Amino acid sequence: MIGLILGDGYLTPFVGKSHKSALDMKANQKELEYLKWLNSELKSLGASNLKLRKMDKQYRFVTRRHTEIGKLRNIFYTNGKKTIPNDIAKYLTNPLTVAVWYQDDGTLDSRKRYHHNALIATHCFSCKNCQLLAQALKINFNLDVRVCRCLMRRKLRYRLYITSKSMDKFITLIKPYIQPCFAYKIRHS
Repeated sequence: MIGLILGDGYLTPFVGKSHKSALDMKANQKELEYLKWLNSELKSLGASNLKLRKMDKQYRFVTRRHTEIGKLRNIFYTNGKKTIPNDIAKYLTNPLTVAVWYQDDGTLDSRKRYHHNALIATHCFSCKNCQLLAQALKINFNLDVRVCRCLMRRKLRYRLYITSKSMDKFITLIKPYIQPCFAYKIRHS
């Protein structure tokens, strides 16, 4: 769940006085295999069957509303906006979490002559939030991660850069959980 929250997952707002939330997840056709895997992993939370949204040609599923998911919404959403808690290191401890997050928002940047590294799009998070994430990856997995600035749609955004010296460790960490449709994200050049 944490990997999905950091990535493409969305936790629905509470309804009325309920402190229950649901996970809403969608992906396009080329990521359908990954979405099917996530859906089967989340069946215990009442994940709905996958449905094709014809208007944007994306597949989607939603879990049932749960108090436990509501607790995560309280932790990761401030005033309705996704954010990173100061104690993210206690939540970002499982390699599966990192693998899910990377499959959602990661990119492999591999150039034969120059370098081999990974980027994680954290564009919706502030620089401080990204620094907290980089610190958590250092503390929990001993990865060398930098926060980089980039321009996206004429706005300054931030993303995480896993340096070349940590790439072998990073790939070893996440490889067991990478779905076949995302094998290109861990392939060495």
